[in-house]
Amino acid sequence: MGSLEERVAYLEGRGEEHAAAVGEVRADIRELRAEMRDFRVDVNQRFDRIEGKFDTRFMWTVGCQFATFMAVMAALLNGYFR
Repeated sequence: MGSLEERVAYLEGRGEEHAAAVGEVRADIRELRAEMRDFRVDVNQRFDRIEGKFDTRFMWTVGCQFATFMAVMAALLNGYFR
């Protein structure tokens, strides 16, 4: 074992290395959070577009079904009142 001063200097060096590593981890976590935030915004925008397409197609489907129903009812009533 070295002298007390050598051991303290070694421990100080190791402490500085650990502090630097923790700083790097914190920076990486900040970058990851920013990337996740951007990803979440992108996914929400995509879902909004898909939902808009679904709503439009749903309304067209309901409209076509209603028009078909009205045509059938008109044909039945036309035959009934003749």
